[in-house]
Amino acid sequence: MKKQIKQFIVIALLLMVSACASRKTIYFDQQIRKNIESYGIDLPDIQFYNSKKIVLARDLSYEETKVASGKIRFENGRFIEKIIIKKRTPGVCENFDDRFLEISFEHGDNTKLKFILDSKDYYRLSAMEWKNRYGKIAYDTTVYYIQPGGEKALLKIKAEDIYRFDRKERVAPGRKLSK
Repeated sequence: MKKQIKQFIVIALLLMVSACASRKTIYFDQQIRKNIESYGIDLPDIQFYNSKKIVLARDLSYEETKVASGKIRFENGRFIEKIIIKKRTPGVCENFDDRFLEISFEHGDNTKLKFILDSKDYYRLSAMEWKNRYGKIAYDTTVYYIQPGGEKALLKIKAEDIYRFDRKERVAPGRKLSK
């Protein structure tokens, strides 16, 4: 009986590990980008994810609260609209160059966040300006502020996608003697 319980626990652990491994993401850096581009794969065809929760917030006047599209909260006598992008939210690349990628985590015009190449060759969330860990950005139709913690957000991709890009294989058909 104890042997069967141990076997069941081992099987359950293996299933959990394999399920977690299929969702594993890795940081998207300059070397991975070069590898992907060397295979002729376009960046807009890659599924990206954010490594940290990103919260965008802005103050609203009373009139603006009626038309705001995000979550509206009343804090310290002010109306605050927040857009929350949870950790590991999928996003797509809408624009890029050698030093940045603009990733959109929702549909709509001007709903892109810019990730720039940092000193460690990772793509880090960027803003027009940073002050006391708050980042000022243009998002949707107005100005929002990235809340503290968001400045640490990096881009990630699924690890299994990397292996899919690196793998080239074919099966040789074999040869027969010709008579």
